[in-house]
Amino acid sequence: MYLKEIFLQNTGPISECHVEFPFNGENPCPTVIVGPNGSGKTIFLSYIVDALTEFAKKAFRDIVPREGLSTPFFRIVGATTVRSGQSFSLSLLHFKVNNDNLYYCEKAGVLEAASYLPNVGNVISVFSPVWSWPTQENHKNVSVNKKTVETEMREGVHAFFSASRHEIPGWLNPKSIEGGINISASRHFAHQLNKPIWIETCAEENIGWILDVFLDSSVDVELLWKLQVTEKGERILPNASLSQIKDIENRNILRNAIRTVDRVLKKILQDSTAKLRHTFRNHELSRLVMELEGGQTILHPNSLSDGQSQLFHLFTTIIRYGESTDINKSIHLRDITGMVIIDEVDVNLHPTLQHDVLPELISLFPKVQFIVSSHSPLFLLGMEKKFGADRVTILEMPDAKRISSERYSEFGKAFEYYKTTERFEEDIKQLITGTTKPVVLTEGKTDARYIQTALELLGEDELLNSLDIRPVGREDSQGDDSGGHTGLNNFLKVYAAHPLSFNHAILLLYDWDGNKPADQIEKLWVRSISKNVEDAEEKKGIENLFPSDLFEDCFYEEKSKKGIHGKSNLIHDFKKQEFCDWICDVRRDPADFAKFNSVVDILKQFIEANQASPVQQPSG
Repeated sequence: MYLKEIFLQNTGPISECHVEFPFNGENPCPTVIVGPNGSGKTIFLSYIVDALTEFAKKAFRDIVPREGLSTPFFRIVGATTVRSGQSFSLSLLHFKVNNDNLYYCEKAGVLEAASYLPNVGNVISVFSPVWSWPTQENHKNVSVNKKTVETEMREGVHAFFSASRHEIPGWLNPKSIEGGINISASRHFAHQLNKPIWIETCAEENIGWILDVFLDSSVDVELLWKLQVTEKGERILPNASLSQIKDIENRNILRNAIRTVDRVLKKILQDSTAKLRHTFRNHELSRLVMELEGGQTILHPNSLSDGQSQLFHLFTTIIRYGESTDINKSIHLRDITGMVIIDEVDVNLHPTLQHDVLPELISLFPKVQFIVSSHSPLFLLGMEKKFGADRVTILEMPDAKRISSERYSEFGKAFEYYKTTERFEEDIKQLITGTTKPVVLTEGKTDARYIQTALELLGEDELLNSLDIRPVGREDSQGDDSGGHTGLNNFLKVYAAHPLSFNHAILLLYDWDGNKPADQIEKLWVRSISKNVEDAEEKKGIENLFPSDLFEDCFYEEKSKKGIHGKSNLIHDFKKQEFCDWICDVRRDPADFAKFNSVVDILKQFIEANQASPVQQPSG
């Protein structure tokens, strides 16, 4: 069953939207609903879920709790659902199952069907089977074939994962909650679907199902003892019946269902060796453990992070629902059909899971119609990368207008920012790799060179040899990058967020004009160089510490610079690197570095504070 068309008018913040959902041949294209908070994303999804619920109620008795002879609606219908200032709301949905058409209609407020003419020309003809309602009363109706609904609901996936979905974390004391995890012994009864449409938590059912799969694929040990290998290397079972041989073959095939779940797990953990293993029934923590690369083990599926756990159980549920009438579908995911609705699909997910992993998982189910809402530009870009811009439908609420690839170029900028930030964090870690000394980071490479030269000329060789003094940022073909005052600030932010990731003692040494107050976070020191008050010109940067008479005219270059009003101004550009080379390599006069004593004092305090706790190289 797939959603073909939806028309919503005057509901919540939605004035009017009309969407015809695209397909790639017979397979549905994934649809992502975007927009700011309060734009109607969840309302849009709720009508799809309400339609599925009303369809299922026609064939099954366990979809919603019964109230006598009647059943409650998933979506309430009344004045509260009508857009402010309007007299009615109208919602129409058209689904298709092979050659059968299914329709849904909800009308709230006052509206006469016979005289109403919507702005969209073909709405009346498309939805003619449900284009009838009382003018005054609230109304909800569906037009379906009961047998079609029963077959489709049993054989396919039809699930809504709400934004409030969650799983019990591994740190929670299991004695404080009710229930346990057991291998499923459930029986199927007539008019019982046993597959809830609304899903908030599903770990217990999934673990029971996975254990069922392990049980289905287990082979009779007595038969294995009889297994013989011929001279040609063939395996035979002497005196085994055809049914026994067939049973072994089938169970071996069913082991692939576990490998399919492992496939989901590998993508989520980004570990090509990850797999599930069942333990003995007296295992204290769990019947299921997860084996990872390097012999590491996750002792319980609920010990995954919130984001990993939600993804694992969400997609395991899709497999479980999809194979409920045909266990071969747990092996061939491409044959699973149906609809999966997910509100805020990116909730609790790391950017890598949003951009790389989630689109990969969705692609495993080409015949499932995914309709999801999202706030994540990274997820949208990941979907475009995986499926292609023409194979992903992105609808912007409240009008549900399709956004072209050009429209979300702003998302590309956001992703580039993320990648730059990620690269910077990696640069930071590389910056201090390979040294056991306390590290001093300066705003620029000339700052580091001045300090090293000062220590050498002022007789502080021991101090110089005890420290690793280097500029923040890095230098590439484009010149300095991620340095300066901003570079030190970015380093400080990264360190504050992940202090345990750094085992080195680190000093961030700012120039005087940065006005950075002294601070300390774990082994990170923040200090500023003192201002040289004798410098009448108050030169910016560390050059403020040098005598003024050193700054001769030859170290300045006249340049023309256009002002903000278009007029060009003549400026004197300081030849920073040339001046540094002259001071440190040619002149080398200790008197020039007299004001660097304040820097020496900071370095001595820093090294003395960290000598008592030598730096350890991180393991691995």
